[in-house]
Amino acid sequence: MRRWTLLLVMIFVTLGMAQAQRTVSGTVTDENGVALIGASVLAKGTSAGTITNVDGQYRLEVPAGSNVLIYSYTGFTTQEISLGASNIVDVSMSEGVTLETAVVTALGISKEEKSLGYAVKSVDGSAVVRSGEINVVQGLAAKSSGVQVIGSGVHLVLLPRS
Repeated sequence: MRRWTLLLVMIFVTLGMAQAQRTVSGTVTDENGVALIGASVLAKGTSAGTITNVDGQYRLEVPAGSNVLIYSYTGFTTQEISLGASNIVDVSMSEGVTLETAVVTALGISKEEKSLGYAVKSVDGSAVVRSGEINVVQGLAAKSSGVQVIGSGVHLVLLPRS
């Protein structure tokens, strides 16, 4: 009799713990309905979080007591959404955070361009593409004068079909 009572108590405790969490899922998109890959979804006040997959979908185990999810993505405004009765929360994020230009010096210290006491050369990504070089490293070297650009030890080898 004692064993059955202990077993029933353990079952009720386990069921109570299982119901303390809830699974919330949904999709994160931009204003045009395009899925945002790698958007961060975090339960506010906890360490429970996840990121979206290639389809912008996520699934998160929300701990008991957490009723707000925080959605963030680089270049977009962070949103806090309160959870209601539904376990499906789809979010459309709007652009709003403007990324500023960062200058990385030779020592790896980031500074604003205005605060530097020496000349700064800016290279646009489209200029590197139009350079006609084989790879990005050589394209960057072609568009930046007075800089030695050294690539990694990885090489691309093209072999003819047999």
